[in-house]
Amino acid sequence: MNIPICFVAFILLISSVIMLFLKDENLFFKFMNTLDTNQKNLYFKVIQERTHIYLGGKFIGLLLAILYLLYTKNYTKNGVCIFVAITFITQLLFYRIYPKSTYMLRHLDKKEQVSAWVDIYVYMKKIWVVSIVLAIIAYFLLGMGISL
Repeated sequence: MNIPICFVAFILLISSVIMLFLKDENLFFKFMNTLDTNQKNLYFKVIQERTHIYLGGKFIGLLLAILYLLYTKNYTKNGVCIFVAITFITQLLFYRIYPKSTYMLRHLDKKEQVSAWVDIYVYMKKIWVVSIVLAIIAYFLLGMGISL
């Protein structure tokens, strides 16, 4: 199966943008309202840590992508697609692999807290799939529009 690199790059880029618009802040506020002060402080530390890991992965991805461009001097459309794919795939892998100091779920002691956390988890999983599907549809619609 030969998947074009521009397809991969487009899907990763557009789905990440779509995720920003689909995120339901109310779920996070609902979860926050179930936490005591110590748990809220821990939650903010977890958010800060995950943000650093995300940005670290993005930085490493950009660095690898820039090195790719400098090494290959491939400034074509395909080269740009490879640049985007390297950036996003590196970021995703780095975030998944990098060890986390703790997980919020381990610090929840009330059923309503766990329930609110599961609501976030399920929703985020759902919008990730929806964002991928919407990006794929956009890719094909854009492709059809350009060829018409």
